[in-house]
Amino acid sequence: MIKKLLKISFKFILVAFVLVAISYGGFHLWEYATGGKYVIFLSKNSETIPLEKSFSFERMEQDIANNHLILVGEIHGFHEPSVFDVDFFKYLHENHNVNHYIAELDFVQAQLLNDFLYSGDEKLLQRILENWAVIQGRNNKDYFEKYIHLQQYFQQLPENEKFKFVGIDLIQDENLVKEYLNSFYPSDSLGNKVEKDGSTLNETIERLTTIYSQNTDTLFLLSHLKKNADYILNKENREEIMFQNFHSLFSYNKWSESKLYGFFGLYHVFQYRINNSHPLASKIRKSNLGLKNKILSINFMMNDSYMVMPSNQLPEFMREKGAYTRIPVSADNMLFMYIIGVKDFKRMTPQHHKSLIKMDAPNSPYINSMRLSKTIQLLPVTDQFEMNDEGLPYVQYTVFVRNSDWAAPMK
Repeated sequence: MIKKLLKISFKFILVAFVLVAISYGGFHLWEYATGGKYVIFLSKNSETIPLEKSFSFERMEQDIANNHLILVGEIHGFHEPSVFDVDFFKYLHENHNVNHYIAELDFVQAQLLNDFLYSGDEKLLQRILENWAVIQGRNNKDYFEKYIHLQQYFQQLPENEKFKFVGIDLIQDENLVKEYLNSFYPSDSLGNKVEKDGSTLNETIERLTTIYSQNTDTLFLLSHLKKNADYILNKENREEIMFQNFHSLFSYNKWSESKLYGFFGLYHVFQYRINNSHPLASKIRKSNLGLKNKILSINFMMNDSYMVMPSNQLPEFMREKGAYTRIPVSADNMLFMYIIGVKDFKRMTPQHHKSLIKMDAPNSPYINSMRLSKTIQLLPVTDQFEMNDEGLPYVQYTVFVRNSDWAAPMK
């Protein structure tokens, strides 16, 4: 009886294995056989270069000129997006007069980062990034050096061409906000700061509001921080907080005539619904700020690459020894995340290369296609994106990268 059951079980497993193998092979055969027109489109509308080179960005000229808000969405934890960020921002600043860098930082972190641009104080930079929302960017050499490079660039600019950071994220370090606000207290007759560190952030803001009742700009700053303190108390949705902060700063600073640049995590730059929710760029597109059809979104897609993650943020079976783990990541990995259509990108981008691709070029075969809008994930260990508005322009450009190293942690 036992032998019979074992025989039946073996046959069942064998049949299941064969069916899976046939399905797996059939899917890849279908993807390859139907990919020709996509490969032609991608090749025709891309700039492909070795990893160590920088894009010319010439293909983007007209789109940059025609848009008001330029957003880049990285997948946190890789080397290449940080390099792209510095190169692209310099290009935008020098060729399109972009002087505002909207960052995935809170308001105070960005204000202090502007101080760092002038001082070059690396201890201040470390303090700013200590509790950054981008966990992979804390205690990380690549992210740290990115800001060093931007500071060095800033230093060589004449005063009338200098740029500034603007933070729109929710408050990430309440103690840092209090330290920042304490610097606003007036000095006594001996030149010492009269610090009145209230028991809550709101109490500190209320005291300073009374002191600066005649100073319009400081009152706006205090009011802005008060709203952000309330967002935390009310447990507001982070994406909505980012949108409300952007809306408030855009309106107060009258940025309707300024071209803006933003660098965020991937999700935030999609212009339509993901998992039935509106990301930041989609909220801005739908808002009354007049930016509909004036947003240029660029996303990263990583293949054959490595990503950094704090080991304690991972399931135990994925951890390496030490505080950080170097994780292999590829958009064609069916266990964790397979983007349908990714093989088309691999067919036109050699190893150790990267491609900047215009995804909304005329006669795009991606319109009304399931390619890039569907994913396969056999092990649910990462977030899965479902594009709810199939066929609409979620992004205008994609940076496809092969063989990026991780963003290296500091030793």
